[in-house]
Amino acid sequence: MTNSVKNAARKLALKTQKIIESNTGFKITYNKFKDDLNLYVQQYGEDSVKKRAFYNICAGGHGGFGGYFYHPFWTNIDVEAPILLDGWERYNPEKDIMHDLLDKTPLPLESDSAEIIQSQYTIEHLDDEAAAYFFKEAYRSLKPGGVFKVVAPNSELDYNAYLNNDKTYYSWVDIQSSDRHHPVYGYKTRLNQASFEQVALVHFAANASTIHSEDNPQQIQDEEFNHIMNTMKMEDALDYCSSRCSVEIQRKYRSNHINWWNHDKLIKALKTAGFSKVQIMAPGQSSARVLRNRKYFDNLWNFVALFVEAVK
Repeated sequence: MTNSVKNAARKLALKTQKIIESNTGFKITYNKFKDDLNLYVQQYGEDSVKKRAFYNICAGGHGGFGGYFYHPFWTNIDVEAPILLDGWERYNPEKDIMHDLLDKTPLPLESDSAEIIQSQYTIEHLDDEAAAYFFKEAYRSLKPGGVFKVVAPNSELDYNAYLNNDKTYYSWVDIQSSDRHHPVYGYKTRLNQASFEQVALVHFAANASTIHSEDNPQQIQDEEFNHIMNTMKMEDALDYCSSRCSVEIQRKYRSNHINWWNHDKLIKALKTAGFSKVQIMAPGQSSARVLRNRKYFDNLWNFVALFVEAVK
């Protein structure tokens, strides 16, 4: 068993690296891969490893099923997006679980059964109600002492970049405007041809943007967006813009962001869900030793992200 799992882990690690690099444009370098099978077994027991009681939960946002994350001991829970690019992972019923967080229905997990739940670039694709429901379900599903790791764009960085007219912050514009990636976002205008106001807006309220192809009567024009950002407090401004998004449009374009998060908002939401121990982390930091393996974790878009960990 050990040798076969090791070989599978090595092959999967190489596959993961190639998928991330080809679909994001970012080159990833690592130290020599160190198999972490023994660490999983020592910390959680062979039964949890066999059951793959470690869950990566997504919302159909990026990179196909599982959101660029693939690990031999983990189970991906996700919804397959309507638009999938070549090379993106498809749902595999033999190893994956299909579940749509926007439906606000219970996670298909038994209570007190999960060792770790990871949410990596997921909650920005959910409205506040769906995110709150997800957090409560994560708390229910985790074993006592289980870890919930959340990674999401830090919208304070977006807010400050816009007010400072820092266009270089939005370094993903050209990648999302490419012939390959442009179709998944549903924009009628390529992002690198849009106004600075709309570039900023789509990163947390995409279908409220005037460049979106769907007919949303709540779209925000440049002048209105600039007025909102310069006259309202940050939380009020971001809440107002994201409230103009349509969940039904989001179901069609899963790569869109329709919500904003900063540390304060996320910590408050996790505590409301029942978590009492909530900590701000940095990439590579975790109370769970297995989550410190940068081959699989905290290796994507760190320059825009926040990292928070909650323990049940």
